Amino acid sequence: MKRVVFIAFLLLAINSIAQKTSYFSCSGQVLVSVNANYKLNFLGLKGQDKTKLNGYLPNESVSKNAIWICYEPENDGDLKVNCKTLVDSMHFVIFKTDVSDACQDIQSKKAQVIFVKANTNCSEFENAKLELKAGFKYTFVFIAKEKIKGNIDIQLDYFEKGENGGELLDTLSLNLVYARDNPIYSIHVLDEITKKPIKSRIVISNTVDLDGTYTASDLFLNQKKQIKESIIKVDAEGYLSKDLLKHKIAISKHTSDTILLTAVKRGTVAKLDEIYFAAGLAVILEESDPKLRRLRDFMILNPTVNIEIQGHVNDDSKKGLFSKRLSKRRAKRILNYLVENGISESRMSAVGFGNSKPIYKNPKNDDEKEANRRVEILIK
Repeated sequence: MKRVVFIAFLLLAINSIAQKTSYFSCSGQVLVSVNANYKLNFLGLKGQDKTKLNGYLPNESVSKNAIWICYEPENDGDLKVNCKTLVDSMHFVIFKTDVSDACQDIQSKKAQVIFVKANTNCSEFENAKLELKAGFKYTFVFIAKEKIKGNIDIQLDYFEKGENGGELLDTLSLNLVYARDNPIYSIHVLDEITKKPIKSRIVISNTVDLDGTYTASDLFLNQKKQIKESIIKVDAEGYLSKDLLKHKIAISKHTSDTILLTAVKRGTVAKLDEIYFAAGLAVILEESDPKLRRLRDFMILNPTVNIEIQGHVNDDSKKGLFSKRLSKRRAKRILNYLVENGISESRMSAVGFGNSKPIYKNPKNDDEKEANRRVEILIK
């Protein structure tokens, strides 16, 4: 998993003059990460571009109402552009330039155009796959008609290639088997959608023989005996953490577990299990500490992720306002815990939904009530 540094944050709404100069010109183009979703805005700028873009789209006038982003691949690979927008028609250009001065190359007409579509929409990108080369900068320009405003959701899906031209996978096989004739236990960590391997931090505890912290996508260990209640924790940059608690590991010639991780994308909602509060209060009980530490670790491992902490309660009484206030205080208490443990408050917000979004509208037992009484995080 590449660690790509965000040069600037792409915001959901553009409200200030300072923000208007962020990614709406070539000089303000933003270096983005691949396989991450961005929601950008056309501001409805007026006027025609008479310098940088004029001439790249034959017989087409080009407005200043544009969005500029760029990507610098670390390895060769194939790119697929995914986007959604309500803007009916726009121009789209991808330039290939040297890393040093892309804007100067584009303005002087020295930039190589590797993809251009005039009067297009997002649906035309569905089957387009582009080959990118490491060591170059690729600038993406989305140009709407002047005065047109609207959002555009953009995601660059990138599939890296190795030296032999095959797809470069984020894989690391760690084989610690010392006796092949003895029982073997293996763990395989995959992306839940693509089923591709993910190099992860794997922590195994409560097993004695297997206990340890390992870095691998595929881990192989000798196993001496059956384990009734192991604990396995898996973390990977760009993915939600996964914990297997009281996990039984049978013993056979070769026992394996496949662990599927969910990629972090804007809009992803994850439930925080094992967060406990005192009845009717915003007081976190001590047994919640392990899960809170896991959330802290997730935020540290993914420094570009912002979250909204959402509190829910199970309350079948008429105290709707009290329930909403209590759920928000509980969410805020989790936010305060993270701040106290080194996470910037600017990356987080807290909301309370009370009992307005139950999983079970008419809970029939304690398990269903407990499911309603929950804390979730929304990736923003």
